[in-house]
Amino acid sequence: MRCKVGDAVNEGDTVLVMESMKMESEVKAHQAGTIQSILVKEGDNVQTGDQLVTIG
Repeated sequence: MRCKVGDAVNEGDTVLVMESMKMESEVKAHQAGTIQSILVKEGDNVQTGDQLVTIG
C-alpha cells in the first residue's frame, strides 16, 4: 500500500502497487480527495473491476 485511510491524494497519485506473475503494476487515483477506506489487504487476490479503495 502506498496510502492509508485519511491520506490526501491527487488525481494520478499511486495509491497501491499490485503484483501479478512477478510483475508490478501501479494503481493510480482517478480523482483527488481523501482515502476513505481500503477494501483490500496485502496478499488478497483481486479481479478486474474490483473496488480497491474509496476516495471521497
